[in-house]
Amino acid sequence: MIGGPIRIEGITPNTGMMPEKTQGKASERGEEVLTKDQVTVSETAKQISRLMVEVSNIPDIRTDKVEELKNAINSGTYEVKGSEVAGKILKEALIDKLA
Repeated sequence: MIGGPIRIEGITPNTGMMPEKTQGKASERGEEVLTKDQVTVSETAKQISRLMVEVSNIPDIRTDKVEELKNAINSGTYEVKGSEVAGKILKEALIDKLA
């Protein structure tokens, strides 16, 4: 029949997906008590969580380093080696091109 109800035979419910019922005083009174879900977190996951908290507390800008560089620039003692700057520029360009 077109547009009518569809009946599928041979299908049984998946009881493995049903919550477990516990036996005890509540079930003696005719009530159902469902077990609670539990999660176990590995030691590695706990350590990662602790490290993420520590990293989030580190400031994005190291003000002590910034002040040190400002003082060196202002006093004229800050020296830059051109070959090091060029090397880093080329390295970054190569990494960007490969990525």
